[in-house]
Parts: sequence; structure tokens; C-alpha cells
Amino acid sequence: MALLWILAIVLIVWLVFGGMPALPVSLLALVGGWFLWGRIRKLEQQVEELRLALATRPAERTATAVEPALPGPGEQPEPPEPPAALPARAAPARAARVRPADDDWDWGDEPQATPGPAPVSTSSGEAAPPAWSHTVPGILPAPDPEPRPAAPAASRLEPDESSPDVVSSLGRTITAWFTGGNTIVRAAVAILFIGVAFLLRYATENVVVPIELRLAGVALGGLALVVVGWRLRGTRRGYALSLQGGGIGVIYLTLFAAFRLYGLLPGGLAFALLAALAAVSALLAVLQDALPLAVLGFAGGFLAPVLTSTGQGSHIALFSYYLVLNLAIAWIASRQTWKLLNLVGFFFTFGIGLAWGLRAWRPELLASTEPFLIAHVLLYLYISVQYSRQLVRLREAGAGNLPYVDGGLLFGMPIAAFGLQAAMVRHIPYALAVSAAAMAGIYLLLGRWLLRQAGERALLLVEGLLALGVIFLILVTPLALDARWTGAAWAVQGAGLAWIAMRQQRIWALAMGLLLQLGAALSFWSHNARLPELPLFTNGLFIGTLVLGLSALATARLLERAARAPQDERGWWREAEPGVLHYFLLAAGVVQLLAGFAAELHAAPWTIPDQEGRLVGLLLGWTLLAELLHRRLDWQAFSLPGRVTWVLATLLCFTPSGLLGVGLGGHGEQQAWMIFTAQGWLELAGVIGIGGWLMKRLDHALPGEDTPRGSTPAEHLLWLWTTLLQATAVAWLVAAVFIVRHQAWTPTAAVLPPALVGILLARRLGAGIWPASAHPRALDLGLLRPWLGLMLLWTLGVNLLADGSMQPLGYLPLLNPVDIGHALVALYALRLAHALHQRGERLGRQWTTAFAAAAFVWINSLLVRTLHHWAGMPTWTHGALGSSLVQTGLTILWTLIALVTMLYATRRAAPAMARVVWGAGAALLGLVVAKLLLVDMAGVGTLYRIVSFIGVGLLMLVIGYVSPLPPAAPAAGIPAREEEPA
Repeated sequence: MALLWILAIVLIVWLVFGGMPALPVSLLALVGGWFLWGRIRKLEQQVEELRLALATRPAERTATAVEPALPGPGEQPEPPEPPAALPARAAPARAARVRPADDDWDWGDEPQATPGPAPVSTSSGEAAPPAWSHTVPGILPAPDPEPRPAAPAASRLEPDESSPDVVSSLGRTITAWFTGGNTIVRAAVAILFIGVAFLLRYATENVVVPIELRLAGVALGGLALVVVGWRLRGTRRGYALSLQGGGIGVIYLTLFAAFRLYGLLPGGLAFALLAALAAVSALLAVLQDALPLAVLGFAGGFLAPVLTSTGQGSHIALFSYYLVLNLAIAWIASRQTWKLLNLVGFFFTFGIGLAWGLRAWRPELLASTEPFLIAHVLLYLYISVQYSRQLVRLREAGAGNLPYVDGGLLFGMPIAAFGLQAAMVRHIPYALAVSAAAMAGIYLLLGRWLLRQAGERALLLVEGLLALGVIFLILVTPLALDARWTGAAWAVQGAGLAWIAMRQQRIWALAMGLLLQLGAALSFWSHNARLPELPLFTNGLFIGTLVLGLSALATARLLERAARAPQDERGWWREAEPGVLHYFLLAAGVVQLLAGFAAELHAAPWTIPDQEGRLVGLLLGWTLLAELLHRRLDWQAFSLPGRVTWVLATLLCFTPSGLLGVGLGGHGEQQAWMIFTAQGWLELAGVIGIGGWLMKRLDHALPGEDTPRGSTPAEHLLWLWTTLLQATAVAWLVAAVFIVRHQAWTPTAAVLPPALVGILLARRLGAGIWPASAHPRALDLGLLRPWLGLMLLWTLGVNLLADGSMQPLGYLPLLNPVDIGHALVALYALRLAHALHQRGERLGRQWTTAFAAAAFVWINSLLVRTLHHWAGMPTWTHGALGSSLVQTGLTILWTLIALVTMLYATRRAAPAMARVVWGAGAALLGLVVAKLLLVDMAGVGTLYRIVSFIGVGLLMLVIGYVSPLPPAAPAAGIPAREEEPA
């Protein structure tokens, strides 16, 4: 049967279009139909297997076959009780014929159901056969108490074919149509349609019998089919419905051919006859609860102008005719939940309207076509509301878990209508914006009115209407300012589809919504560029980015709620990963919003702040917004983009255009200071202050949270490194700008703030106080020790390059800025070592060696700086090593250092380290002797050579007396041996 329908479709396409132009369409229809036929055959096989399996279960058969007791003489037979095992959905099948009250908008408190027919008893006690037979899978009827003649069975469509759960589902309706009822008669109807099409085509070419008689014969044949079908409705329901539908379709074809092809009927009469036929078709379908009849009749009615078109007709007649058909569908929709019929009318109306527009539309036709578009929009909006109204009543009557809303019609109709409207009014300025405003008003007012009428019972429909109203309201501004609306419209419609998919658990609707948003983003960003002449923050491009970003965020919010549902409650989500899609859409929404704001800030004609400062401010603003809103929205993941934007804002401070980059990039201190006073102080305060506020909120449980979210070690280190480096840069910049003679003040100012911060962090590390307590190991290895290394490098650079001048004050050893800075470095190193000792760790021998080397360099430089200021000797960079006084001073200083080292080894050092320390002092003393012989000897006859030799000799005598070689560290169980003094 399905194969015959496929061939019928192919032949009709061939007959309508004719010749080679129809060949690709016919082949496409044949291939698609063949695939559909294969699927149908597979479904038929599965149904047959289920029936056979049920028929071979004798246990259930005997369990449900109950022998009724025969009545005694003179007793009236009691009506049999209905079996208790009948499913609950058998009753709602009759509720499909619910008739509304006088007021079509009355949702009522109780569903109204048409009572079933009363059982008919006969005097002989035999029950009459029921007019409607139901076959419930798994329950077999009880056998008759005695043999009786076989009565003609009431053949009808499968009972499920008219049940609410079938007619409210497009897929189930189509499956029931192909697998239920009399397949032979449906195939006959398909063949009959082909024959009528052949007849009408032949009549245009070879007319022998008068065309009036030929058309009258065809119409009478169709009428005969309808009459015969009506008379058989009580005994052969499926057969009767197919005959009626085929006959109505034939009459449609005949009337429209008589009007359009041959001009036998005047326009008014033809329209009246077609309107009457549509009304009769709707009435027959409703009276017999026959969705297939309605679909057959209305499909024939919609196809009539297509199959008999000559291309010379009036579009007003066409759309008026379609309006009458859709009025009939609307009348049926107020009484039945026939989703397929609603969609047939919608697709035929807007599809054929689009095809006509592509072929024949001209701007001067707007006045004659716009009323039809408005009428059909209002009509299908009415159909959507009536469909939901019927489903609400059926669910309250116990008809099962039926969907409240037809999402395809509710959201698809405004998409199609708005697209047609955009094409029709594109030559009129601001017309599309006015259209969007009108659509918004209609949807918002209707949603509010339904909320008052139905309350919570129609909440899903109300939410859908209000969502569409808000969507069109959002579109008004960008459409009024800029004509690029496609991407924004797709984005909001995609969000709407995702919302309805979550409510109705439709995975395909969610996929379509996500694809719409992806297409919207690709379309929007690939064809839009920010023009300088556009007004700031009020142009279509900016508002379009807001629409795209907010749509993505709304969809991400829906997915986040699905991801938080327990695994056993996800249902349709068990095959999906909403968490992955949630994070992807969250990132996409934030990126698009930030891109829109960044484009506007880049185009702003401001001098302060500069481009880098504007971007930093934007990123920090999003950080604040995300962190403040995530708890109000109960959306923990919403704070993640804020953390990322703070990281990006922080890194921008280190770019060549950032404050530190300008100061160190050769632009000069004055330019860097101008940037800092204009925007840098606010930029740094924002990065460091917001970073600290963010880290504290992450590391501490906020009110209502059981555990803190927790920052990452990388975030903490970035915040603290930024604090130290930017504090260093600002202090150096202030000293460089305001202190003219800054040989000592400037380097000391650079080390003062970070040294104090480092001392504070080291103290908190030892005490276990935030922020050091958040990630102590990362803080130690990632910041405190590396910062100590940088400070040691600072000591090396300052001692070699700075002369310690602190004019206008005089130079004082140990009390000048350079030496005070070294004292802070030493204090930081000691504080860090103590903090690690409190944690049971050690700084390490390599750090001790490095610190000792830095101290050695510092004390030598202290001598050189002192001789420079007090004796006029040169500094390191100006030839200090060529001075005899400097060489003599270094020789005596090294000897004193060796004395102190060796004395410490013999008096204070641990036994295990005593000889090592003493050996270091002895090595330095040996270096002094070598220096005397190789360097100081060159100053023959000078006083400095004499002082060097005598001073070193005397000091070595003191060393030999007060610091002999310490005893070796005793092994386990062996007493130490006393060394003989030399």
C-alpha cells in the first residue's frame, strides 16, 4: 500500500509539471518514498510479531476469559462489569471528542466528556454487538456463553488511531495511518487520485464529450464516494472514511478545474462552492472523529490550486481560498487535538505562499497580500492556543502524559511569518521594526490574558507566548537601527526551541535550537563589521551581539539545570552530556557579549582611557558582574568566565602597552607617569584589589555554602606576582620622576614595597594565615623563593652600578638608602627561613651559599662606596680595582671576613659544620695571601703595600690564636680527639 502511495506521488508530480523539469523532483520523491516505505514495512513486521507473541500466551488468555452465569427464568441479565485490567488510557480515547462550552475560551474546572452509548439489551438476553470495538493488547475478550451466528463486525480504524496520545503526536499519527485500517481501500483512493489527474489533464487536450458533462460526471463520482462512505460509517468505518476523503478530494479538483482551467464557474460561485465543500469536510471529520478524513479532504483542498494551476490566476483568489480552508481547520482545532491536520494546513499555506512570492511577488502587491499574512498569523495563533486548551482538558481527564504545547507550530509559525514579512517590507524603512513591535504586543497581551483565564493550567503555553513576545520586543531596536536581523532572530528562536525542548523533553528540538544558534553566530560574525560612523551602544551590530550572547547564556542556563539533575532523574538526558554543552554555550555567550562591548569601546573617540585601559576595565567589570550574580542566579559555573576575564585583565598589564611595558620599553619615565596618573592607578587598583577580593571569596565559604569553591594555585600566584611586580614598577616610577638625583633613592624605592609584602607573606606562611594558607606549597616554591632570587640579583646589580648617593644628604655607611634596602632583603631572607622552619622545612644549602655570596658582594661594595664618597676613589664601573687604596682596603676587609668566619666556626658553628665553615674562612685567607703576592706587591714603595702586608700579618696572628682548627665531628660512639694548638 505504501508503495502505491509512493508511485501516486511521483505520477502526480510528473502530471503537474510534465516533461524533463519534473524528472529530478520525481526521482527525489521516489527515493524518499522508497525509504519511507521500507521503514513502514519494518514497523508492520514488528507489530505483527507482537501480535503473534500475545496470541501464543495461553495463561493470559485463560486468565481473562471469564464464564458469565446464565440468568434464571424471569430474571433480567445483568450487564457485565468492565474488566479491571483495562488500561487507563481506554477511557481518554473517548475524551478526544470533548466539546467545549459555549465560550471557546472557557478552560473550565472539570473536563467535559461525551458519555458513551448505553448498553442495549434484548428480550432474549443477548447483548447487541457494540458500535465501537476496542482491542486492548494483552487482554483477550471472554468467549460467548453459547454459540451464536456471526454478526458483521464493525470494521474500523485501529482504536489507537484516534486516541489523544496518537493524534497529538505527529510521528504516531503517520505510523497509525500507514499501519492501521483497510490498506486496500487506501491504495484504491491513491490510484483514484491519479486517475482523476489523468482525466483532467486529458480533458484540456482532447475534448470530445462537452467539458461540462465530463466535469459533472467526475463531480458526481466524487459525490457518490462521499454518500457511500457516509452510509457505511456505522458498519465499515475505515472503508467509509477512506471513501469520503477520496470523494471530497475529487470534488475539490473538479470545482477548481471548472473555475480555473475552463472558466465554467464564475469566481463568486466557485469560491462559495469550495467554501461549502471545506465546511462539509470539516463537519464530516468532526462528526466521525476521523483525522484521516480531515487530512485527506484538506490536503486535496490545498493541492487543488497547485494541480490545476495555469499560472494566470489571481493571488487574491488563491489566498482567499486558503483562508477559508484554514478557517475550517481552526474550527476543527477548537474541538479536536489533531496535530497533523494543523501542521498540514500550516505547511501548505506558508509553503505555497512562499513559492508564489518567489515567483510573482512585486512591492506593489503589498496592499493585497499583507492582510492575508496577518489573517493567517492570527488564525494559526488561535489554533495553537486551542490545541493546548484541548490537551489541558484531556490530561486533567486522565488521558496520560500528553504534551501541553505544539512547539513546532508555536515557534515555527512566527519564524515563517516574520521571514515572509521581512521579504515583503524590505523596501519600506522601519517597517520590519514596526512588525516586530506588533508581534511582540500580540504575544505579550495574549500571554497575559491566558494567564488570567487559565492560570497555572496553561503555564507552559503562557511562558511560550511571553517568551516569543520578549524575543520580538528585543528585536525591535536592532531592526529599527540596522537591517541585519537574521543572526539575532535565529539566536533567539534557537533559545526558544531549547527552552521548549527542556520542558517537553525533545532531544531533536534541542539539537535544532543549538544548530540555530550556531548558524546565527556564524552568519552574524562573518558578515558584520563595526563601522566608525555608527552611534555608540545604540547600533544594530551592538544590540545584535547582545541578543546572540544572551541567547547563548539562556540556553546554557537550561543545560546547567539539566546537568545538575540526578543521573536516575535525567530520563532523556541519559544519552547526552549536558554539562559539556553547558560550558561551551556559557563561553560562547560571554565571548560574544564581551566582543560586542569591546568593539564599541574601540570605536569610542576617547583619549583617556586608552585602548588597553578600556579593555582592562571591561574585563574587570565582567569579573565583578559574574562573581556577584552567580549566587543570586544559583549558577556556580557563571563565576568561571569572571575568573578568566580577571586573568586576561591582569596579563594585559604586562603587555608593551601596559603600565609596566611603557615604563620599561624606552618611552621614558614622564610618559609612563602621565599614563599612570590618567588611568594606571585605577587599572592597578582594579586588577590587584578585585583579584584579592575574588581570591578571598573563592577560598572562604560564603553564606549558604558548605565548602569554599577554592582558587587554583595559578590564580593565587598570578595575583601575588602582579602585586609585587606592579608595586615595584610604581615605586620605581615615582622615585624616577620626583627625585632628580636618584642614584640611591630610585633602586631602594623599587625594592622597598615588594620586600615589605614579601616579609608579610613569609610571616603569614609560618602562621598559616590567608592568603598564604590557601596554597602554601605553591606560594613557597612559586613566589617566595623565586622572589628571594630576584632580590639577590637586585643586590648584585645595585652594588655594581649604584654609588649610594643620597643628595642633598651626605653619605653615611649603613644608613644610606642602598644599605637600608639590603637590610630589608636580609630581613626577608631570615623571615622566610624562619617560616619554613615553622613548617618543618629548610631553605636549603644552595640558598645559604647564594645569600653568603650576595653578602660578600655587598660588604665589598660598601667599602668601595664609602671610599668613593669619603676619599674620592672611583666606583666599580669607573676603575675601582685600579686604585691602590681600594686594593688595600679589600685585602684588609677580606682578612677581617676570614677572621669572623673562622671565629664563628670554632665558637658557634655546629660540630658537623664547624670544619666546613672554618675551611671557607681559611680559603678566603689563602685568597688574601695570593692577592698580596700578585696584586698588592705591584705597589712597591707605596704606603698602601706596607699597610696591606702588616695588617694582614697581624690579623693572621690573631686568627691563629683565637680560631684554631676545630676538632673533627665525632662518629657514633667515638669521643672527639682534642687538637693540639699550633
